[in-house]
Formats: sequence, structure tokens, C-alpha cells
Amino acid sequence: MAASGAEDIDWQLIKTLVFGDGVKEAVFERWLQPFLFSTKEPTALLQSAGGPCAVLAPIQAFILKRCLQSKIPNLSTLTPESVSPLLQGAMCDILSQCREEETSPMVLARVSRDVADILQDNQEKEESSSKRMKHSSHALVDVDTFHTCLSVESFGSVKNLSNYLEDNFSEIFGTKYDILSFLYSVVLTKGPNSIISERQDMEESLIDPVHGHGSQSLINLLLTGSATQNVFDGIRDLCGLQLNGISSQSSVGFLSYLECLRYLEVGKFLKNPVWPVWLLGSETHLTVLFSRDMELVGPPSQRDIAKEKFTCIDKEGSGFIAVDKLKNLMLDLDLFAEDPYVDIMKTKLDPDSLGIVLLPQFLEEFFPEESRVPDSFTIHHYNGLSKPDSTQVTYIKGDAVMLEGMVGMAENNAILQTLQTKWRNIAVDWQGGGKPSIN
Repeated sequence: MAASGAEDIDWQLIKTLVFGDGVKEAVFERWLQPFLFSTKEPTALLQSAGGPCAVLAPIQAFILKRCLQSKIPNLSTLTPESVSPLLQGAMCDILSQCREEETSPMVLARVSRDVADILQDNQEKEESSSKRMKHSSHALVDVDTFHTCLSVESFGSVKNLSNYLEDNFSEIFGTKYDILSFLYSVVLTKGPNSIISERQDMEESLIDPVHGHGSQSLINLLLTGSATQNVFDGIRDLCGLQLNGISSQSSVGFLSYLECLRYLEVGKFLKNPVWPVWLLGSETHLTVLFSRDMELVGPPSQRDIAKEKFTCIDKEGSGFIAVDKLKNLMLDLDLFAEDPYVDIMKTKLDPDSLGIVLLPQFLEEFFPEESRVPDSFTIHHYNGLSKPDSTQVTYIKGDAVMLEGMVGMAENNAILQTLQTKWRNIAVDWQGGGKPSIN
């Protein structure tokens, strides 16, 4: 562990990167929330106001990933003492993947309990004095002064960071500055200039200064370590402009309701993560879906591989390739590709002699079987946004089935519509008979 040169940090750049210009005071206040867990669900983080889900939901997803890694049989029986290492591990996972290189340091910014207590005492005195003087008080910590309360330290290895969190967690977390401090830790670990470069938009802040919602760049940064604005796979060319998407399979995934509305298309790297845990994005909120069924994230099928190879040729995503590319594609997929047979396939796949081969027809001819998914499986949904005066956030269980030859009815059912962007034929019977909200 080493003390980081906080005096050398461009805090104005970081403040503008995180909040933009002219951030509302109410937005900043909403992001002041501690790490608190539900009294009914020991591993479920609570969210008291809109906005911080862009940080809380990814942390929750990595907590659940850690639970799956450890094969914890019953999450409801865990104690606060056993949950704390899961939160610490999730923080380490996120910060470690945000490094530019494996040798780059991880930075931890935090407002200690001692500092938070002093700020709270001063705030109460200020408010008391304001009441006597009959004028309004102002918060002692705002977006312009928050960084002055931070202690900043860097760590050269995940082990060092993990050991530090284990030894000091109760002293440095547990205040209303937890979430924002961790966000600053992510930005400092990644580097503000790297974030600006990766998102390809110098104007957009990570948090909307008016409404307080986290941007897709922020979500991607915590999920994958990359601050790209896009959720498709790889690189796409838009009229000569190179757009960067997700470069590799993520540990935990992402599905979006906006895909149902055709605003975007989530690529396979996010739809098919290493672990069966997904963030579900609505227009304004993030929730989490997870399952213990590892078959949901099994290795790609031959059909999946064929789609990927086809897309490598179809770089513009038009859904077709030139017919003269067919032989190379067949060779790349280890298909029989003698010239007479290729000529037969060209005629069959391009009967109207348009000079193109469509992706659906190609897949139907050579890889007719869909990706293998269990006929039924259990899923769980988390929504951390707690109701006023309630700490009763719980995971909602769903029994999912894959309908043969038909699509489940998803009208007025946002969560099912979102799940159908990955599992087209899914239907879910949720515990309690209702349907969980993704808002």
C-alpha cells in the first residue's frame, strides 16, 4: 500500500467528468448513500433514492458472482460477518478490471468514519444555528468540496487491496459517502483521461447532472472495466467513424429493455457472460437477475460460432455477405468446401442471383439447431430500490420454461420483454404471482 499523491490529482477534471457542469444539489445528495444490506436478504444491497443504481447494481452483481463462485447453498442464512468479505471481494473485482494494465495500481478513495462523524456534527451545529438565525443552512459538503474530504491510497496488487479492506473495512466504510467514494475510486483507478478516450465523447458526464442517472459508459466501466458508450461486440464502422464496443466476454452480463424498443442491440459478450448474473437495464433503473444454473452460460454452440464468423465478414452488420465470400466462410467453419459443392450452395442460398447470402438462410442450411438452453431453470430477481421506511428488499424467485415453437406473452411485462432479448421463447412464473419491476 502506498499513499497516493492526492495533491497531484486534477479534481476539477474528475468532478466535471463525474457530474458535468451545473449539477443540481438534489442530484448530489441522492448519491450520498452508504452500503447497507436488507434485513430480510443478507446479501441484497439497499438503494434509498434514484440514481446510484449505476454503481450499486454492478456491485450487487459481483457480490452474487462471488456467491456462485463460492457455491454458497443458502444466501438467506449468511451473517453480516460473512457478507462483508463478499462486498470487499466485489469491490476488488471491479477495481482490478478497471486498471489499464495488470501492473497498474488500484486506487481507493474514501471518507473515513472519523471524518464523516466530524462533518455530521458540524452539519448539525450549522442547522441548529440556521434555525436560530431564521435562515436556511447549506450542506458543508457539496460537489465542489467533496474531494477535500477524501483520503486516497493506491495498491499495487489485488492481494494488498483485499488485505487492507479486510483489516479496515469497518473504519473506512459505513457512512453516507460510501457509494460516491467508491465511484471516485473507480475513476481514479481507470484514470479520467482514459475514461474520456474510451467513451469517445468529451461532453457527456458519467452522471446526468439534471436527473442523476448513471450513463451507459459508467455501467460498462463497472461491469467490464471499459468506459465505452456502446453495448455491441467489437468495433463498428459508422461512415468512417470507428465506434468501440465490448471487446471480450464479461464476468457478469447485461440485458436491456431498450433493445425491445430497438434503440440498441446488446452483443453476445454481455448477453453471455462467464457467470449467470445479468444487470437488467430499463429506461431509468438497473436491477439484477441471477441463476445457479451454469448451463445458461455454457460454451458457445456451433451455431453461435457460425454467427460470429459470419459477422466478421459482415462488418457493417447488414445481415448478409457477398456470395463470393461463401467459400471462405465455409472453410473458416471447417465445412466441406469443394468448388462443385460450393457452387450448389451458392445456387441454393441465392436462388434469385442477387449476389448475396443472408444470415438466417445460411444458419438454417448448415447449423439448424438453436443454442442449447435447459428446458426449465430457476432465476432470481433483485431490485434494490427500497420503499420509504422499509428494509425488506428480497430476491424474487422465478420458474422459467422455454416454450417450444412459440414466444411467451410479454405485453405490458417489461421484465419478460427484456429477458426475451436473450431467451426468445422464455416464459416465467414468478413467486407471489406478480411480475417484478425493473423500474
